Amino acid sequence: MNNETTETCMFFIDDSNIWIEAQKFAASGNSHMPKLTDSDRDPRLRIDVGKLIDTLRKDRVQGRSFLYGSRPPPNDSVWKAYEKFRFQTKIYDRSQGGKEKEVDNSMATDLSSEATELSIRAEYDPKVMKQKNETVFVAITGDRDMLPAIKKVLKHEIRVELWAWRSGISKDYQRLSYDNSLLSVEFMDGIFGMISFTNFQSTRQNKSNHVDPGQAIVLCEFGDLSLNDIEHFICDQLLQLGRLFYITRSQTETEMFVEFPKVENIEAMVLKAGELFDGILKVRSWPEYANSANKNLPVLVETSNMYTPLTGENGQFATTASPKGGYRALNGLGVSDSGEIQGLKDPDNNDGWQTVARSDLGKDHRRGLRQTQRCPERIRCKKRGECGYRHTDEERDLFRDMPNQNFGLWKTKACNNVPYCRRGKRCGFAHSAAEAWCLRCRLEGHYTEKCRYKG
Repeated sequence: MNNETTETCMFFIDDSNIWIEAQKFAASGNSHMPKLTDSDRDPRLRIDVGKLIDTLRKDRVQGRSFLYGSRPPPNDSVWKAYEKFRFQTKIYDRSQGGKEKEVDNSMATDLSSEATELSIRAEYDPKVMKQKNETVFVAITGDRDMLPAIKKVLKHEIRVELWAWRSGISKDYQRLSYDNSLLSVEFMDGIFGMISFTNFQSTRQNKSNHVDPGQAIVLCEFGDLSLNDIEHFICDQLLQLGRLFYITRSQTETEMFVEFPKVENIEAMVLKAGELFDGILKVRSWPEYANSANKNLPVLVETSNMYTPLTGENGQFATTASPKGGYRALNGLGVSDSGEIQGLKDPDNNDGWQTVARSDLGKDHRRGLRQTQRCPERIRCKKRGECGYRHTDEERDLFRDMPNQNFGLWKTKACNNVPYCRRGKRCGFAHSAAEAWCLRCRLEGHYTEKCRYKG
């Protein structure tokens, strides 16, 4: 007869705790990943549910298990993954303030009720008593709100194995483990490499589902290597930049687009990536790639000659200047958004002549570069956002809503209505010295009359 005891572990997993803290851990820098310099969380991180359960279960039997999560975001694929491993998922909608107290309450209730039920049944049934002694509650949470529930489980003399990230655990759990031998505290940091991986492929949703040219560089000319052969190498090299990035393959799989969503000066990334891949592959800016491939060319400059045949003089491409933007340049042909091609000899309403616009590729390239870079004048732009450089949505809103405002003097004088000013950030006057802008040294943090560079 086999008298060996087999432990049973019941899982109680706070999905938000494991997910958010894992992203923070990945971004902070560790033996697996360098530190991100432009984000405190790495949204590319993925948890391998199967490996997580296997790692924590060890040689034990999995008992009743629960996963607690919230929407938004809708992570139905995550919930289904846990359901495959016999988890009962309990998903709740967040409050308008983004809090998920219902998740905490549900997890605390289940911890307490499962412990109470098992303890009561054990009083009347020796088999259940044996089951209780061989049961371990495995809880993944570091939230202090779970502390009363954990204490109640311990009061029923049921062992608890608490897993959490060092950065997201309340110190009260460690103090409690010193006083109660039934509680053991383990850190997810030590198993990070076993349960996680990074998905560099872009899965972000946007209106067009296209690469953002203003935040992207293009890698091409891989020689005899295919993207499958070189993709891992590319990602490993790009990690050295310490920047958040996503990769997207072109439809022909002859180029790879790399987006840096947090970078303000994409041209700097072109130069740094060029140094990383020097002699291995070609690194191009998006305008350079677009001009060479005739894809999504920058804004064209319309000439004064409105009626000219579609020709390509001096290397310039011609395209119809339709008010609806219905055509773009493509090897001397006008291509409509519907896919129809209009040749050089196709007649229109002007007896074979067409309204055209010409593009100087050199000027277009420089203009395209400016569109990817922040305006050096920021809110004090003399052209009120029409300078060709990139401005934030907040700046453009102010330019639009304040047509008579002199933004060259923005925050250069103190507001007379402090602390009762109701305009907040939209007030053109400074509410503190920290907001003040100096006209002399052109730095923020003091008024002009307080500038040390007096002359």
